[in-house]
Amino acid sequence: MVITAEGKLQNVKASIEEYIDANLVKVEGLVIDWEGTTFEVANRAEWIQERILGLGEIVQHRHVGVEKGRSCQVMLNFNVFVNRELTTKSNRQYKIRDLIFKYFNEGAQIDLYDYEGGNFTTSLQKMTVRETITDQPIPDETYWQYNVTVGIHWIQKWT
Repeated sequence: MVITAEGKLQNVKASIEEYIDANLVKVEGLVIDWEGTTFEVANRAEWIQERILGLGEIVQHRHVGVEKGRSCQVMLNFNVFVNRELTTKSNRQYKIRDLIFKYFNEGAQIDLYDYEGGNFTTSLQKMTVRETITDQPIPDETYWQYNVTVGIHWIQKWT
C-alpha cells in the first residue's frame, strides 16, 4: 500500500496550520502556540494553543476514484489562554472563541496541499469542519481559559 499525498497526516497538519496562520494570525492578529515548537508564556497577555488530538471516526471505502480510501476525521483542539493580570477584559476568551468559530464553524473548507511533495499552491481536495466536539470555558485561577475542539473530515487515499 502506497499512501498518496491526500492520505499523509503531515500534509493534513501542515495544511491546517497554514489555514490557522493565514486567518487567525495574519487576519485576526492572534498569537499561536504551535504544536511541536518552543513557546514562552511569560508576560503574554493571551494566546491560543493548537493541537491535533488524533483521529476520530474512520470509515473504509472500496474505491475513491482510481484509488482506495477511507473517510477520516482529525480532531483539532484549541485552548485559549487570557492572563487575568495582563488584561482588563473579562470576556476576552469568549471573543477569541468567536474568532476561532469564524474560521472553524461547521461546513468551513480547508485546502489540503502536498507539503511533503513541495506543492504549496494546488489544492488536492477540501477538508471540511464536520462537527464541534467541545465548546466550553475551563475554570482556572491564573488564566481565563476556553476550549474548542472540532472534527475535520477528508478522504485519505492510497494505491
